[in-house]
Amino acid sequence: MEISDLTLTQALAKSNSSSIHIELKSVLQKLESKTLEDFLNGEREEEMRRIDNEIRNIVKTNINHNHKSESEKVDLIAQIIVTVTEYLRNGISSGDVRSILIFLGVNCYLQIEIEKLLSEKEFEDVYTKLVSEKVIEILKSIKLETKPLPDAPYHEKEMMSESLDGFSENNIAKTYRFIEAIERGGRGFHFNFLLEHLISFLYYVNFPLFINTLSCLQNPTDFVFYFQSFKKEDLIKISNESSLSNKWLNFEIIRQIVEKENKENIDQLEVEALKNVLYRIGLNDFAFLKQTVTYFQRSRLFNASLGVFLASASNTQIEEIISDFVIDKFLSNIQARDALREYFVKFASDEQFDLIHILIFNKWKNYFENILTTDDFYQNNLLLTDFANFISNYHTHLTKDNDLLSEMESLIDNILFIDSQWTTSNSEQITKFHLYHSELFLFTFAYRNKRLNNSLILTKYEKLISHKIQLSRYVSDETKNYLEQGKRNIDWTKEYEV
Repeated sequence: MEISDLTLTQALAKSNSSSIHIELKSVLQKLESKTLEDFLNGEREEEMRRIDNEIRNIVKTNINHNHKSESEKVDLIAQIIVTVTEYLRNGISSGDVRSILIFLGVNCYLQIEIEKLLSEKEFEDVYTKLVSEKVIEILKSIKLETKPLPDAPYHEKEMMSESLDGFSENNIAKTYRFIEAIERGGRGFHFNFLLEHLISFLYYVNFPLFINTLSCLQNPTDFVFYFQSFKKEDLIKISNESSLSNKWLNFEIIRQIVEKENKENIDQLEVEALKNVLYRIGLNDFAFLKQTVTYFQRSRLFNASLGVFLASASNTQIEEIISDFVIDKFLSNIQARDALREYFVKFASDEQFDLIHILIFNKWKNYFENILTTDDFYQNNLLLTDFANFISNYHTHLTKDNDLLSEMESLIDNILFIDSQWTTSNSEQITKFHLYHSELFLFTFAYRNKRLNNSLILTKYEKLISHKIQLSRYVSDETKNYLEQGKRNIDWTKEYEV
């Protein structure tokens, strides 16, 4: 049930001279005697639900009426617009929230942007202040409380209790485990759609007062309810408000934008917006900022924003944040971590460039060395991790050529003579083979990037990838492809052969 852009444009133009929609007006008059409580509890009252069904059917019939010509359709939609805009204007001019709620009850099906129904002058504070203040009074009087039903399972009650503890402890993970469980089940936090529309109305007609209202909220569930229906561009506008200092509010802004991020492309405006939010969180509570970084580690958009933020941070702050990074043995997060590196490098100084690569390399190296000494760890393919490109670039820019060649030769020898190394089991031997190969594979990219050309390395590597016994014992088709990629990296001069 959506009006096409062309039909809407024509209907809006005609609405200036159109009459009211008599059937719709008759239905809406039933609402004029209802109290605010009736509206806000409408989903639980039979008569209010019945009236809502009548409104929806009228709108749906007139938008999708297949037996009407396009011109007739435009006329009917224009009549609906005139009818509901009358309530909108009356509500704003007299401060009558009930009229606004009647308008919203129809417009939730029309989905016409309010700015298309009012003139620019009608959005001025002198006109909207009264009704906005009345809306704020209503919003403040309503306690948004989320809790399990009395007969809810024990684990739900425990999760709720954990969430309350998490909030008091400033623990994001504990707090949001319950919130995200609610969102995954049923309607989530969409328990009063009219109230959601009233919040959006305040945003559109008086943004400064909307921001003041946000500043008075404290509970994470309130922020979730307020933000969940906003479009991404609206959330970005909110995120750029420097006065919003509440860390939980800023965290929820990030969460809502990240949930709506474009998985294919990173938008620079979104990056800048999230960077600003990160700055506010860090200014307010740096420990909370570090939790935020961990929470969104899988998001490309967030990592890009974090990269820009880190380029403006002190060395100490960079070290603190990276100390909490979690290395993922799989490649599922590599694009996110590549975005972090890409956006950091754009703005970082040479000193910062070296620092972040050294810090991440040391964390990665410790991770590998710990695995080598862990008896029950098993690896039967390449272990690159989500920071693979940080490591290859570390070696490209910070490992000396001779050291790189020496390390590569040592790793090749370790692989060639792995059967001579003492291990406690066959699985440990397989693990060592793939860990050695994983390091060597990343070295080959640095070798290629540095444009090195060493015949000994090439000869030894060719011997490695033609070792039939090892290939049959340790190498899958996937691993064989990686070995071939390593060969192309080492033998990069062939790229320039005619």
